[in-house]
Amino acid sequence: MQKKAMIIYNPAAGKNKFRKLLPDAEKILTEADFEVTLVPSTPVPKSTTAIAKHAAENGFDIVIAAGGDGTVNEVVNGLMQVENPPKLGILPVGTTNDYARALNCAKNPLEALHIIAKQETVRVDIGKANETEFFINNAAGGKITEITYAVKESMKSKWGRLAYLFSGLTMLPNLSPIQVEITYNDKIFSGEILLFFVNKSNSIGGMETLCPPAELNSGMFELLILKKVSPKKLFQLFASIKKGTHLNSPYVIHTRTNKVTIKSEADLNVSYDGVYGGKAPYTIEVIPEALEVFADKNRISARLRG
Repeated sequence: MQKKAMIIYNPAAGKNKFRKLLPDAEKILTEADFEVTLVPSTPVPKSTTAIAKHAAENGFDIVIAAGGDGTVNEVVNGLMQVENPPKLGILPVGTTNDYARALNCAKNPLEALHIIAKQETVRVDIGKANETEFFINNAAGGKITEITYAVKESMKSKWGRLAYLFSGLTMLPNLSPIQVEITYNDKIFSGEILLFFVNKSNSIGGMETLCPPAELNSGMFELLILKKVSPKKLFQLFASIKKGTHLNSPYVIHTRTNKVTIKSEADLNVSYDGVYGGKAPYTIEVIPEALEVFADKNRISARLRG
């Protein structure tokens, strides 16, 4: 019996990359005995979430997110609204494709299609924020993290990942620390920070060495807090990310936890998988192994709990 597969695609993602991939996608999945339904997202806020929820409620066996991290996030939010969600497939046709990087298939959407066709899956953790929002890769806060959702689709289509660099350069003069209170593991950090990350994978903003210890199914987050530093120290820290030595910096707090609470009297914007979520306060918790995701286990063994 054929399995029902819905591909939800972002028509604007990655310079319309999916349109070129469409014939291959239908052929490969049909040959793998999937009945394929194609549905484009729309500019209406959370349209992708609504489509994914509809698929989950109407008997689809798998839902494939074809786009970037924002598309994946919205699909995850739709799937997590049902008790037994369909399996999740990811076709990396966006700009950064962080979670696809964690699955080691970000550079070749055709390769990702063949992985889905083989039907091998892993169960991965999902983050839950304030009981209503979900994320699969990371939650983040601080002025510099606003770049991820401030960049317009038109800029990403034109410049690709360079669009984030251009946007970041314009934000540097206004990069100021913010006073926060972050609770984790019965500890409280209170002070000024530039940013924080609550990670489920190693890759954020295309930087695959940002959090090397992260495991997709550990039942724990990797919490990174960057304290207030001078611009010079900040550049040195960013330079050390490539070597993976930044976690040893006295300006970085790194720990493993399954729950984080963030409070701030100032405006602190929080994003999930690069999508704007809202303003603090936030309570963020792990839901262990909440979703089945198509992946080649051998290729990502280092990112799975042993």
